[in-house]
Amino acid sequence: MFWYLSVTANGAAEHVEYILAAEFDVDKGPTVKYQYPKRIEGDEELLAELMLPDQAHAREEDWTVFFLHKRPKANNVRGHSASREHNSMLYALNLANTKITSDAKRGAIVRAMAICTRHSFIQIYKPILLLAMTEYFDDLNIDVLKNLYQSLNAMDISSMPSFEPYEKQILSSNSMRNLFVERFRVERLQPLVERTKGFHPHNSIFSHDSVKASLNKYDTHFYESKIKFNNLDIPMRIPVDSFPEYVGDPSPILLLTTILNAPPKSFSVLHFHLTTSGSKTHPLIVLMNALLTEKRIVFMGPGRAAKDVVDAVLSACSLISSGILRGFSHRAYPYTDLSKIDQLIHVPGYIAGVTNPAFENHPSWWDILCNIETGEVRISKFIKQPERLSQGVALSVSRSAVAGLGNSPDASFIEDIKPMVLNRYGEEAIRGRFRKFITQFIQICAAYDEAHGMDSALIGSPGLWPVMEQGYVISGHGYVWADQQQKTRDLNHYMHVIEGWKRTTNYNNYTFDLQHMVPITVANMDIQHQIDRLRKLRMSSSSSAEIFDAIRDVVVNPDQITQLLACLPQSQDGLLPIAAGLFHSHEEVRYSAAEIMNRIRDHEAGRHFYDELGLFHKLAFERLYRKIAEPDSWNQQSLVSGTTTVTI
Repeated sequence: MFWYLSVTANGAAEHVEYILAAEFDVDKGPTVKYQYPKRIEGDEELLAELMLPDQAHAREEDWTVFFLHKRPKANNVRGHSASREHNSMLYALNLANTKITSDAKRGAIVRAMAICTRHSFIQIYKPILLLAMTEYFDDLNIDVLKNLYQSLNAMDISSMPSFEPYEKQILSSNSMRNLFVERFRVERLQPLVERTKGFHPHNSIFSHDSVKASLNKYDTHFYESKIKFNNLDIPMRIPVDSFPEYVGDPSPILLLTTILNAPPKSFSVLHFHLTTSGSKTHPLIVLMNALLTEKRIVFMGPGRAAKDVVDAVLSACSLISSGILRGFSHRAYPYTDLSKIDQLIHVPGYIAGVTNPAFENHPSWWDILCNIETGEVRISKFIKQPERLSQGVALSVSRSAVAGLGNSPDASFIEDIKPMVLNRYGEEAIRGRFRKFITQFIQICAAYDEAHGMDSALIGSPGLWPVMEQGYVISGHGYVWADQQQKTRDLNHYMHVIEGWKRTTNYNNYTFDLQHMVPITVANMDIQHQIDRLRKLRMSSSSSAEIFDAIRDVVVNPDQITQLLACLPQSQDGLLPIAAGLFHSHEEVRYSAAEIMNRIRDHEAGRHFYDELGLFHKLAFERLYRKIAEPDSWNQQSLVSGTTTVTI
């Protein structure tokens, strides 16, 4: 079913590799009219059908997305699939237009144009594609495609900054507009950047507000460039916080709102991987479990425009990925139709968008069907059931523990996400909550392997924590449970989903990334675990003191502080777990917290986190830090007045 290319990329430096034009011919049906700069070898009829969705003639405009997979050369040695995945796919943004005219045989002309690019941020090309399509209707000539191709590839992104995984995680999970502003070489920003380079925040809490106000006019979540097309300068805003699984600019809030507002309904078909809380499992949890365990999923929008189901598929892929997992877009078909069903049903774990209601009547074609019109999620009666876990795999669990299954992270997630979506929280906060859920699921999976003494790619991997915590300065790793009983409940709750996930390509991709791609700058403690302990647990003063002292001793250089900041997103109260240490009962711990806060404040991204703190915490920090920096003058001042003055 994959649309494979038997050609190589035109050039590593080119943004766009192909421009395609198609049209509906009354006699021939969908046909590819032009391809530039050269023809794609393969089934042109299939390509034309991808560009001209069902009922395109009934709409003035419709957008679709499809993916082109490069066919590997036969004589190449095949490496790990995860290492090849990012470079094996082109993203195609397609615009189909209909022009009503009496000159046409059936009263309308239907044409489409697609941009095939190596970038997943295809949404930036929408304005220029609209202009090119208008010109193409006026001048049916391949020169329009040539002009568009040359204009797109002339876009200059040579000074666009690149970010490491933890830095990108910070950007994507925080709405602060000037994070990493020093990385952006933009002429109009340069004077501002120079003014902030020598800035030391401890001189004054608010002394740089004028600089901050100026920087707020620029959003460092985007890199600004432009494309010159037909003497027009078209601004381009390229997201720099996007992950490969984030394709285009879908609106996940629309999909989530529809599912969360759907009337409650029990599932008549139960499945070990999906219905973790029985027939009353929330449909959003069923959908997420289906994505994790690679079930065949259809998003159906009966009678809707193709762009609506495309939006649903891309939203689902980005949410379940959360910048952590990958492999979802690689098996996604944002829009497809009945003509391709014979190939589609044989693709393991496909994620497809359809507008034809006939799919609903054929449950043998899919495992999960999500109706984006009603929000209903259905499990097919033909879904293949997994084997029951053997007695030796399942953990023993008491009757009282079973009764507490409703307290699982699933229930907590739904309790959090529903008001966030319905009260229209920002997209960063919603994506942050999904990221927290995926992170917790992976931690629980690792704990499950540990509990059974299994050799696991998640345990002993340098990407998570060493076996038996060799060399750790403070003990503890992974998910934080309040007690052993809750841990037992959660491991039993998720055991079937875990076993299903461990048989998927996205699991293999994740473990590969841990081994080869994710840099770990702090290897002698699990920072996320310790921060979660500060957030979740009621600890003794000595236990919390141990955490602050460990962070002070270990998190020193900028890369290590970046890793710490990635554990402190805005949606989870930002720096408050660290700021709480400023009021610890032990004076030496307060000093440790102040030292950590000072390192954060001097960090290129951390200083913006510091700006988000309230005045109360800033005053507490300033008071402590002055005692550290100027102990003699502080003691003398305290003897005279018993107070200190903070410049504001």
